[in-house]
Amino acid sequence: MKVQSIRSLVLILGMGLLGTLLESSAVWGQQAPVPAPTVGENFMAHDYTSTHSFPNIFDSFLSLPVPQPSMQNSPRLKDLIRDGKLWLSLQDAIALALENNLDIDYVRFNIPLAQTDYLRTKAGSAARGVAGEAISTALFSGALGSTSSGNGSGSSSGAGGAGYGSGGPISLGSYGCCDPFVSVSAGLNQAVTPLGVSVLTGLSSVTTHYGGYSAFYGQGFMTGTSFAVGMFQDRSTTSALTALVNPAIPSFFGITVSQNLLNGFGYRANAANLRIAKNGLKFADSAFRQNVMTTLQTVVNDYWDLLYFRENIRVAEEAVKWAEADLNNNSRQVEIGNMAAIEVTRAKSEIATRKQGLIQAQTAYQQQEEKLKTELSKHVDADLAAVPIEATDKLPEPRPNDIPSLEEALNLAAKNRPEIEQVQLNMRNQEITIQQNRNHLLPSLSVYATYAPEGLSGHFLCGINLYEPACPSGVTGYVPGGTADSLSQAFRNVYPNYSLGVNLSIPIRNRAAQADAATALLQGRQYRVQLQQKINQAQQDVRNAVIAVTQAKAQIDAAVAATELAKETLDGEQKKFQLGESTPFLVIQQERDLATQEATEAQARDTYAKALVQYAQATGTTLERFNVEISEAKNGQVTKAMNIPGTAAAPTGQ
Repeated sequence: MKVQSIRSLVLILGMGLLGTLLESSAVWGQQAPVPAPTVGENFMAHDYTSTHSFPNIFDSFLSLPVPQPSMQNSPRLKDLIRDGKLWLSLQDAIALALENNLDIDYVRFNIPLAQTDYLRTKAGSAARGVAGEAISTALFSGALGSTSSGNGSGSSSGAGGAGYGSGGPISLGSYGCCDPFVSVSAGLNQAVTPLGVSVLTGLSSVTTHYGGYSAFYGQGFMTGTSFAVGMFQDRSTTSALTALVNPAIPSFFGITVSQNLLNGFGYRANAANLRIAKNGLKFADSAFRQNVMTTLQTVVNDYWDLLYFRENIRVAEEAVKWAEADLNNNSRQVEIGNMAAIEVTRAKSEIATRKQGLIQAQTAYQQQEEKLKTELSKHVDADLAAVPIEATDKLPEPRPNDIPSLEEALNLAAKNRPEIEQVQLNMRNQEITIQQNRNHLLPSLSVYATYAPEGLSGHFLCGINLYEPACPSGVTGYVPGGTADSLSQAFRNVYPNYSLGVNLSIPIRNRAAQADAATALLQGRQYRVQLQQKINQAQQDVRNAVIAVTQAKAQIDAAVAATELAKETLDGEQKKFQLGESTPFLVIQQERDLATQEATEAQARDTYAKALVQYAQATGTTLERFNVEISEAKNGQVTKAMNIPGTAAAPTGQ
């Protein structure tokens, strides 16, 4: 009856404890000590490179806060709408792109992703890299699916001493870097064992009760050092009549320290993933900067194209006016008999042709407006879709010193091009990998030291056990003892246990390590070739950009001269027509030539503006040219005031 009662009590306590743990885990995993993330909150304000376990230790079991991205347009976009138009300067277009462009918004996530990668490597895990970053396969060892070589979190070599834990031994070996961990266990057991003989125990069956606990703490470091601390105690009773200690309460306390001396020795051998992830932070910044430059190049070019299409509309409208004026004049001449009726028909045909050109110019402009609206907003809502864009800037005029010399441009490209910086970071990562693989070629040699005293207490059968004190007053019986006595013996080193050791492991042939080392070197040589390739490409881009700017200047000069000549020619032809020395056909032809030359001039100015953008992209100075702060690009919040003609400059209210 007593045994059944104990079993029932243990079962009830166990079920209650299990229910509490399940309920707690549900609360931790779903509801929250951490509030739900705010939609639209700037996730760039969070630092994902570090966490804190104190004073709230339960934070370690919760995900880091990751706010939802905002899909709402920035207030600047709404503020720029005045009098039914979207007043847009080039600087406002750039600011809107930094705040709303989804290409930039998408790549912006790579920065916190690089931070989380750095965080996991601080725990001793393998680096995963960020988009575009090269992580060498030689950084990993073992079969497919294994983790980082030699220093995965929680790995154990088994070096050092061992004690006895609840239900079995606990190892105090060497443990991998870097997050510490604690293990606590407790257990109860009751067993009735039938025996074939009664000589040893005095009974035909033995009933034993067992209960115990153990606690363990271990941690490894980037130097190849690890230590572990553990303690254990249990209490057991038996119905055997011959037991000398009943109940028996053994205790154990142990500390072990181990150190790798060859393979796995030192910071460089163990911190490769951490150092690569740290470079990954720089790589993510460089890749983000490159994406911002590319996106702004597209936005600025589209802004210039909008101005060009607007100029085309002006030219087409002038051509329609000329054609209508010709029709009126020809109609009067036909009425008075100075001109054949066919000239009226020809003038009407010219009007139809010019109106068709005007419709095409208006269509191209409207399509460009829609393209620009999409690039400058997270979504084109009804208000934005309903308003036309009123571009407030003009296409740039050529200046004598708008670009520096070719030599200076080449130096700027070598210094500022993100592609070159990214290859250099990949080369640094490869050097780190080469250093690690050189270390892995060495044999494994480690030393360890363990201090593991023990204690044993309980009710001793005195007068029989020669190692225990005699019974009081010489009477045979039991000497009582308990938990405190057992622990006291362990901590007072009554039963000491010291151990020192050396572990040496020498691989035969060592082919895997040699292959990894050779792979790392080959990839390093490959990156050197790629670096020169990127440098050559950058130099070619700079030369092409310089040629493009020079040619665009020449095109503008030629187009301006041709436009002036076309105007003079048209004026002369109109005067000749008034004097009766020309025909309507020749006048219409000169009007066409002037419209064509004006469109060519607008195209040349657009080409020149794009050539300057191409030059800035080739030299890696796009952000500097357009006064873009990379910190504002990262946060997606621009502090520059809006530029609306006729209104006072004011911040956007962000």
